[in-house]
Amino acid sequence: MALMVHDLAAVQARVLSRVETRLAEQLALRERTRLRVEDQQWVYELVGQAVGEEQLSNPAAAHDDWELMWRSVFAAVTPLGPLAEHLADPDVEEVRINGTESCFVFRDGRRIAVPPPFADEAGLVELVHWYTDGAAGARLDRASPMVTMTLPEGSRLHAALSPPARPMTVTIRRHPPARFPDLNALERSGFLPAALIPLLQAAVAGRLNLLVAGGAGAGKTTFMRVLSRLFGKDERIVTIEDQAELHLWRELPDCVSLEGRPANIEGKGAITIQMLVHEALRMSPDRIVIGEVRGGEALDLLDAMNTGHPGSICTLHADSPRETLPRLVRLAMRNPQAPRAEVVRAEVVSTVDLILFVGFARVGADCRRSRRLLSIGCIAGADGDRPVVNELIGLGGDGCWHRAGSLTAMSDRARSRLGQVADVERLLDGFDA
Repeated sequence: MALMVHDLAAVQARVLSRVETRLAEQLALRERTRLRVEDQQWVYELVGQAVGEEQLSNPAAAHDDWELMWRSVFAAVTPLGPLAEHLADPDVEEVRINGTESCFVFRDGRRIAVPPPFADEAGLVELVHWYTDGAAGARLDRASPMVTMTLPEGSRLHAALSPPARPMTVTIRRHPPARFPDLNALERSGFLPAALIPLLQAAVAGRLNLLVAGGAGAGKTTFMRVLSRLFGKDERIVTIEDQAELHLWRELPDCVSLEGRPANIEGKGAITIQMLVHEALRMSPDRIVIGEVRGGEALDLLDAMNTGHPGSICTLHADSPRETLPRLVRLAMRNPQAPRAEVVRAEVVSTVDLILFVGFARVGADCRRSRRLLSIGCIAGADGDRPVVNELIGLGGDGCWHRAGSLTAMSDRARSRLGQVADVERLLDGFDA
């Protein structure tokens, strides 16, 4: 049976009072009595313990009542406020707070409007300060009105004060590593077909150079993380990111994570992706993984792939598979050391082996948007001044993946590498033409 509303309120008040007393006792033992962001886990467990004590006295009460009470009390004792309920939901991928006017959570690729968690922007500022407290190089004030940082559990937070943003905005993008542990998990979610898994496994084992492309929020980082878990345990991996989201150093035995850093308010101290690529080459990596190529570091990555680091992976924003390589060429040309455009194009054609293009597709009876691997293509030379991408597998209008080409279109080098780890002729047998 469910607790009556007045009984529920009384029980919740007792739980809140008990939690606040225990929190005060614990914080009094510290030099700084303010809650820190790394305290979330033990505070959450403390609330759960207090709720459990009350539950023993009301064993017949509904489970949902206790779950709601747990979340409500936790929200009341931390700066998260009502936001705690959404961040405790493992299926929530992103939270967007637009001041006090609107708030949206993204779950399973769908945007859902929820009540704004704070009645004034002061609550939002306090939330961000809670996260930035003690974090090196992260601050939010009038001198530094925007901040981007990686939270302890791996989520990425971006906040912008009003002004320059109107209204103040906070975006928390989550990348729970355990959600998709392997390619089979991605297949079960509908992201890719089971018949493609052998080719992807062979591409990583054969050390092909992979480019994961697509639009914002399409699943590039998640896909790249899963592919990177296929690396050999005896390989040394260096990951390079603007904001750390892959966290492969926690999973792979010989992995180093390098993270960029913006300039300080004096315009000094910036650590660029291009600088990190140069540093990575001094660490004797077997493979290099770049979270996202955005500028002149594209040329350095191409050089690395061609000089002893095959099997590297990077992501790239692009609107279509056809636009992916021309965009990579344009980024490489931003490097001050870039040679002529035709030389860069030739290097792109001779270096990149597969393009994995991800995006959103309308699926199901309700035509909801879901993340999908839309296309996988190989580089088959150049047509004048434009690299040619031959599609191997594509997602059709019927929601199914179909074979669109043959692996014979791949370069001799790529086919040779695949042939060392698999029967190339059989890798696409699971698809209908």
